Parts: sequence; C-alpha cells; structure tokens
Amino acid sequence: MKKTVLALRCIDKWFHDQQVLDHIDFDVNEGEFLTLLGPSGCGKSTLLRLIAGFDAPTSGQILINEKDVSRMPPNHRHVNMVFQNYALFPHMTVFENIAFGLQCQKLSLTEIQDRVDRVLQMVKLESLKARKPHQLSGGQQQRVAIARAAVNEPLVLLLDEPMSALDHALRKDMQLELKTLQRRLGLTFVMVTHNQEEALSMSDRVVVMSHGKVEQIGPPRVIYEHPNNLYVAQFIGETNVFETEVLAVDGNNVTVNIEDHQFVFKTRVALEPHQKISVLLRPEDLRSWDNSEVDDTKDMISAVVEQVVYKGSIVDLVLRTDKGTKLSATQFFDEDDENLDFRLGEHVWVEWPFGWEIILPHEA
Repeated sequence: MKKTVLALRCIDKWFHDQQVLDHIDFDVNEGEFLTLLGPSGCGKSTLLRLIAGFDAPTSGQILINEKDVSRMPPNHRHVNMVFQNYALFPHMTVFENIAFGLQCQKLSLTEIQDRVDRVLQMVKLESLKARKPHQLSGGQQQRVAIARAAVNEPLVLLLDEPMSALDHALRKDMQLELKTLQRRLGLTFVMVTHNQEEALSMSDRVVVMSHGKVEQIGPPRVIYEHPNNLYVAQFIGETNVFETEVLAVDGNNVTVNIEDHQFVFKTRVALEPHQKISVLLRPEDLRSWDNSEVDDTKDMISAVVEQVVYKGSIVDLVLRTDKGTKLSATQFFDEDDENLDFRLGEHVWVEWPFGWEIILPHEA
C-alpha cells in the first residue's frame, strides 16, 4: 500500500476579495513525481507556496506525514524548494552551495563532507564541485539547486518551473535527466509547470488546474486519452472538436451525425437522445487519403488541404471540411506511405479508427 507523505485537505486561499484556490483536496504518495499543470493564474504556484510554508491557507489543512503543518514556518516542514532561477550563491563553489543548509544546522564537518559528496555523486557533479555557478551550464546549475535541496533529505522536494530558463534542446534533455534523478534520489517531487509536454513526459500523476480548481488528477496517459471535460482535453495537447447531438441510444452505443455522416460510437458516459455532445479526436488519430487511395468513403469525411507543415518524421496538415470545420491532422511517415505528398487545395478523405474518439457531454 502506498504511503501518503503529503495531504491537502479542503484548501481555500483568498487574497482580499479574490479567491485563488477553491477546495483543493488530494494526496501525494511517497516517492511520487506529481506535477501541478495549468495556465498562468490558475493557482498552481500559490499552492506550491502554501505547501512550502511561504504563505498560509485561508482555510483547510496541509498534512506532511499526517502532521498538520498549515501554520508552521518553512524551516519546520521538512520540505525544500527549487526556484525558477535556482537562487545559487554566486560567490560560493558548487560544494559550498550544497553544504550551506547543512552548515546552518551546525552539523559536523565530517557529516557535511559525507552528505555533500554522496549527493554530488548522485547528480554526477563530483568533478565540478570547485566551480562557481557562473562557470556552469544551465543544466548543471539546475542539478546544483536540486542537490542543495536534496542534501537536507526533505520528505518533499518542490520545484517551481525548474526548466523555464533553459533553451528548448537542453529543456528536453533535462526532462529525462530530472526524472532519472528523482528515481535515483528516491524523493517525492511536486513540480509546477505550464508546459504540457513536460508534465506528460516526467510525471507519475498530473494535477490539471484551472481558475483555482482541480479539473482532473491521474496518470499522464489517462489525462491525455480520457479527459474529464473539454477544458482538460484542449489544454493537454491539440484536439479536434465536433459539436453534435445524440440521435439514438442503444445500451453503450450512440448514433451521432458528424459532417452529414451518421456514426455509431461506444460511450463510457450515460447519454440521452437529443443531448448535445462534443466528439473529440486528436490530430494523430486522423488519417487522410487522396482520391486514388480509397474506394469506400461511407465512413469518411470530405475535406480540402489548407496548410502543409513538414517536420521531418511527420507532416502536420490543416484541413477544412465541406461543412467548414477546421481540422488538424498529423501524418506519420511509414512503410505503407513513405511520401505523404499533400498539396494545398487538394481534396482528401479523412477517417479514424473507431473507438479512438472521446465523447463528452456538451459544455455551455
């Protein structure tokens, strides 16, 4: 059974007359990499500050190892935080930066040496321990910041947009490195980001937030493939949306009209005839064929190519259906279709594997 190391219970936070967190309630398991994901202003950084102890909730409880720390100062919580800019001391070496917190605890020189050496080995910075921060790359500075926090052996390590200062190539490398580092250290990570790719590639679970509320919590694959609502579906990656209504219901099967074609889909949610729904399809789920490649178009949608973006192993298409609906489709090079030679203005037929669509009740 997984042990809960951090628990948030009915957390509300108000700044004057504005509510920024609304009934936040979830647990974080020991050794878990959990990410708070959402747009700017959704409350994720405020929530991280509450966990860290830099601010207090208006109501609710923050429990660490079942102990209520809601009103405790940061230094009594056994958590550490890595900030966006890493906040390294520029006049100190890597070793001195990492050792600083231990020195404040007045530990013996032997214990400080042993613990710093051990964490330096974990983050693979042993050969750089005499360097100053300005002599390090962005990725190396990030590892120093994490090592400085990890050497204190916190129960929870908090990361506030830890890769926002890195360039795109380094950012992708650090995503994998940070996840590997978390497993090696065996610590519980709670990270804040607005980057969907980061959240999906690194997290054990993702908490999707909007306007101070939790919209959905779950493993990345569940969040992506089975979103709770339209907001989550559109925030986590790109998606195509057909607004329609239910024509008939037969058990778990529903008949709907999309672009003047009738389709029968299986649904996980209870629906009624005439109910308005949204049918969602990811761009990578759509398949586009030219007129020479198809014989039976009964279950296909007619469209015209408006834009072609070549990206090496894939081609991104912007399509416009006969009814005027704009679609995004991602086509992959493979053995069956090595050319993917689409032209602007070309007529194509669009289909997808039935069962890959996401059906949600319409949201006003």
